[in-house]
Amino acid sequence: MKARWIGLGIGAALCLAACGDAARPAVVEGSASPADGMAGAGVVAAATAPYARAERALAAGRILAPAGDNAIEHYLDARAQPSERVRARAALAELQPYVLIAAEQAIARGDGREAARLQALIARIDSGAPALPRLRAGLDALVRAQEARDADGAATAMPSPAAGAPAAAVERIGATAAPEPVTSPTHAPEPPPAAAPATATVQAPPPSSLPTPPASRGVEARTPRLLQDAQPRYPLPALRARIEGEAQVAFTIQPDGSVRNARLLSSTPPGMFEASALAVAQRWRFEATGRAHDSRRTVHFRLPTEAARDG
Repeated sequence: MKARWIGLGIGAALCLAACGDAARPAVVEGSASPADGMAGAGVVAAATAPYARAERALAAGRILAPAGDNAIEHYLDARAQPSERVRARAALAELQPYVLIAAEQAIARGDGREAARLQALIARIDSGAPALPRLRAGLDALVRAQEARDADGAATAMPSPAAGAPAAAVERIGATAAPEPVTSPTHAPEPPPAAAPATATVQAPPPSSLPTPPASRGVEARTPRLLQDAQPRYPLPALRARIEGEAQVAFTIQPDGSVRNARLLSSTPPGMFEASALAVAQRWRFEATGRAHDSRRTVHFRLPTEAARDG
């Protein structure tokens, strides 16, 4: 009897063991577990996060452009995330001066749309930035100047009866294939209305070039001596990526030796050193000659050598 009860207990134990194995989910060799799937999703999310996109844009030199896919806008998106807020703020603080320089240059060259876009970026970075009132005033002045030019152009484009007379005469000459008779010598000087296009040509050059021809007559055309040089600020993206390059800047040396109307001629690589080169040009000072000079310089950006860093 005792042996019978022992046999029944062993059978029950074997049954329970078999049931337990059947209930346990089978693991197929080589298949991914749920934890592995979650880890993979986390890696993908980190690679596509705003801060990661900002770092990639910064390494590629897309600091301010194109709109919607540049480092500044991606850092602004990253700043909205609590986990990335601190380092996104630090990156924006380092890049804000470049946005300011680019906005000022856009106003100087008359690009109101780009200046407004960059001004909006500065306001998003810091709504209390001290430069914002100055930028707004410059942009408002640019808009007013453009509106005034448009109004003057519209008024100039309207033909007057006096201006239409020579055109009608030309049409008549072409139709009859013979010149109109001139009955009096007093009518000979009449054709000089053709001098009107020359007046328009004189107005075409920019204001900075107008005073140069009269001032340069009888004066030796030589480049003034550089009295005060300045070192450009190495752009942070180029420093991080260990990129070297150069930018060629054209500018006008004022009669007092200061620099005005700095403009970029070329930059290698593009989109990396422009803002820093234009900013340093404003700090150059030349010998005062009492007249304006057009000049150009190449600003080189070189990483420090190991010996220089060790010294």
